[in-house]
Amino acid sequence: MTADLLLNFWRYYKFLGLITRDLIEENESEFSSLWAQRFKEIECADFYVNGDFPGDYFFNKTKILSPCSNTPLLITQAKRIFFSNKLDCFIHSHEGLAFEGTNKILEDAGFSCIDTMLVFSTGQDTLDVTGRKSRYEADLVQIIAVDKASVSIWVDVFCKAFNAEDWYHQIYNVTATNYSRFNLQLLMIRSDSVFVPAACSLLFCHKKVMGLYCLGTLPKFRRKGLASQILKSSILTARDKRMKLFFVQSFMNDGYATMYNKAGLNMEYKKRVYALYRGQGCQQGC
Repeated sequence: MTADLLLNFWRYYKFLGLITRDLIEENESEFSSLWAQRFKEIECADFYVNGDFPGDYFFNKTKILSPCSNTPLLITQAKRIFFSNKLDCFIHSHEGLAFEGTNKILEDAGFSCIDTMLVFSTGQDTLDVTGRKSRYEADLVQIIAVDKASVSIWVDVFCKAFNAEDWYHQIYNVTATNYSRFNLQLLMIRSDSVFVPAACSLLFCHKKVMGLYCLGTLPKFRRKGLASQILKSSILTARDKRMKLFFVQSFMNDGYATMYNKAGLNMEYKKRVYALYRGQGCQQGC
């Protein structure tokens, strides 16, 4: 009887995990479609393409949604779409037993795993942040909502935080166009008696699920706990808006996983980022 109860509990736990994953993935898909053109040419995946952001594997990606029954066809279509747009071919695929076959075929086809996306989340009642003492007093740090007239300031901070100043106009166009759907935030820190922007973030809500995106800090303000302040504030915002789920994604190469663990978020799942670069791919046949 005990073994049966444990098995049923495990199945229920896995079921809840799949629900959480699906909610997060739907939010990310909706968010990504505002930054790139979305194509649907195969059941198991979506393609996101924006030639304004070459080399960026979040804006340009093949996003595998479910285990593929015909991974070679997926690879052929992905190479055609991205290489014809003069872009490298990036594929995001889940880790786990169900995706082992797909991932093996990708690797055999010459794709290299260049990064891992870690996905953290919390439900509305599973994280207590209100009682944690802030490292900064309110007269030293402020987190403000960005009005439409100040979008250019947010974009400037974003571009400098992510070393993407060459993309300023492209990012401004996307952000300004979708302003009503984005909750843009700036963290302002007191410096020489005035508040100056030090960090940025973007909250995106879809079907009562809130995702924290574009979390970046200006180089001279890093390692001061500012990103943690934004994270805490964002979780409280999700609580206030009665979201059923809050999540954040982090690429392992960025090195922020520890911050999310310390904040008490749960790591729900991982996704591998595979790459096949244009020259490499054409040698194998475009």
